[in-house]
Formats: sequence, structure tokens, C-alpha cells
Amino acid sequence: MKLLQAILLGLALVAAFMPTTQAQKISLEDCQKLKNDIARYDSQRRAGGSGSQMDAWKRARRESERAYSKSACWRYGRKLK
Repeated sequence: MKLLQAILLGLALVAAFMPTTQAQKISLEDCQKLKNDIARYDSQRRAGGSGSQMDAWKRARRESERAYSKSACWRYGRKLK
């Protein structure tokens, strides 16, 4: 019984430290849209606005940046403009 518990605990620990998601592959057009969104939020923040607008744009940029990274858009390289 203790051996079974030890094995189950070991499997649970291994599963906890394994990456759960691999990079989602999306199209070049979707990656370009994400890159454009990031650039748009950058320019909006540079232009200025109220504090709440700036925070909202910052959050939206980070979300787009995470999606860009998670989707492995780097693989398109120079095809992205």
C-alpha cells in the first residue's frame, strides 16, 4: 500500500512539473494581427491619455504579447512586417 502511494505521489509530482501546453500554432495572418495590436497599444500609450486608459492599454498589450509568445509567432521571422 505504501509503495502504491509513493508511486502515485511520484507521478503527481512529475505531472505537476511537466509543461502542460505546447505552443499553439496559428497562421501568419493571426500573428501579424497580434504584432499590429502590440504596436498600436504602444503608440496609444506614447500619445498619452488618462491613467485608466493607460492601464487598460498596458493590460491589453501584455495580453497580446502573451498570445504572440504562446503561439510561437517567432517562427514566421521576417515574414512579419
